[in-house]
Amino acid sequence: MANVVQQLPALIGVVVGALASYLVGSATERRRWQRQQSTRWDEKRGQAYVEYGNAVKNVFYLCGRITNSRGLGLMREQINIADALNELGRLASERSAKWETVLLLGDPDTVLAARTWHRLVGDMQRFVRDNRTDVGGWEALFDKVEATRATFYEAARRDLGIRGPQPQPTMPQGRSYSAGRPASSGGLKALRRELTA
Repeated sequence: MANVVQQLPALIGVVVGALASYLVGSATERRRWQRQQSTRWDEKRGQAYVEYGNAVKNVFYLCGRITNSRGLGLMREQINIADALNELGRLASERSAKWETVLLLGDPDTVLAARTWHRLVGDMQRFVRDNRTDVGGWEALFDKVEATRATFYEAARRDLGIRGPQPQPTMPQGRSYSAGRPASSGGLKALRRELTA
């Protein structure tokens, strides 16, 4: 019995050492798993934001092309309106499907910004489908959409931990849609004045 009592401190040391080793290993493994999960969801969230942004942009650009053909945009363009409206329906369905992924994976600020952008682009679709022709209404809507687009990308970049300022969009050369000018630079109305001066 005395022999067991003498060995008890060593036995307790082994048990404590094994327990400490298990706890440290378990905590390390848990942190590694959490980092992997976070990275995995960040990648999926980033992909969801990119796909959604492209889907909304496609609807936005087609609305711009349709209004261009009606003389409301910056350039005159001849397109088949019936075909364009059919394509708009297809693109709107695609946008709605991508929206569901943003709702599922996005953080609250990005979802709020995306929802505002989503609704305003929906207003653009209604403007086009209702065959409206008021230039002032189109310009105001266009500028609101551009501003909410920037807000969405700022929120998405913040959510993904991307630092630095967001690049400002510019109008690509040779494009025939009325898009690409940041609202902070004076918007569509100011750009129209520049081009006609």
